[in-house]
Amino acid sequence: MKKMITIVTLFVMALFFVPFGKNVLLSQNKVLQPQKILRPIQVKPLVLKQRVMAYEALPVERVTKKGGREALERLQRVSSSKVQFQNVRNRKGRLLYTTAGDPSAVFDIDQKTGSFLLNYGLKKYAKKGSTKRLPASAEARELARKHLAETGYLPKNEQELVVAHVGGLNMAAAKDGRPMGTYKKLVTVQFSRVLNGMPVQGPGSRIVVHLGENGAMAGMIRNWPEVKAVGISAAELKNDSALEEEKQMRLRKLAGEARDVRVQKSKRVLYDDGMGRIEPAMYVVANAFYEGPGGDGMVQIPVDFYVPLLKQPKALFPYMKSFEVKEPGGDNQQKTIKSLQPIGTGGKDRTDMK
Repeated sequence: MKKMITIVTLFVMALFFVPFGKNVLLSQNKVLQPQKILRPIQVKPLVLKQRVMAYEALPVERVTKKGGREALERLQRVSSSKVQFQNVRNRKGRLLYTTAGDPSAVFDIDQKTGSFLLNYGLKKYAKKGSTKRLPASAEARELARKHLAETGYLPKNEQELVVAHVGGLNMAAAKDGRPMGTYKKLVTVQFSRVLNGMPVQGPGSRIVVHLGENGAMAGMIRNWPEVKAVGISAAELKNDSALEEEKQMRLRKLAGEARDVRVQKSKRVLYDDGMGRIEPAMYVVANAFYEGPGGDGMVQIPVDFYVPLLKQPKALFPYMKSFEVKEPGGDNQQKTIKSLQPIGTGGKDRTDMK
């Protein structure tokens, strides 16, 4: 099915979040004052050559405390970590396995979906010096996939699994307020998903594998449901006019009192809300320009957001404030060591990984 849609040609490591400000991407959920000046945007038509599809997560057996413990033991078999997760408690449908020895160590698994976050703790990495024998990028990719296979967490359809980025975790050292260097602590491999040739973005459909000394697994995040395709009829899709109107409205809310807005790119993607629903959407990236302090020059701030293609979306998009995020680690349950800083894991214009 072909359909013409006119569009506007408008950053994580997964365990850490960086506060937003005037020099980083604006949150999609923060509504600012109406924009006074919005420059008209020249748009180009886009031909949708593939059939538009949505996807639903297949039901899985509910995770019990015994099942969660078995999953944790299976993961620990491919790790050199000796952390003992003695404690377990239920937190709003998630099982949290922790240890008294290191508050940053946690195994957080969703009972309904089986999605989980595993961190063996950052205490051992607080010391000066880089981790010995960290794998290089190419080796890290192979080791990450190997660990997924060994633990039984490699997706059934391996063709859907693509390497999105290879980054890492560094520690910045300082003495008397002076920088003393940066130490490499972990290497991270982030996988994303492709369905029917379409890239999948959002909090779901992602796997992050953390690698330490000798390439041993130091942690993992897995939010990857097996899914089934759901057909979408033309009548369920917004027309060009409705899409354009919604894009302009989201621009005004996000850009606020920007003096100018320049669209950088706009592309059709699939958005995975991390709760079992994947739907088509337009991902829009733009630059908003504000008057600088004291009226001196202009300040440029990137803006990004999604526009659902469906008239009545069932997926929970970032601008829908009413839903409660329940993804593992989503409520900052995991504590971190402030001196550790993530490096390049999601791409410079990817705020969809929240």
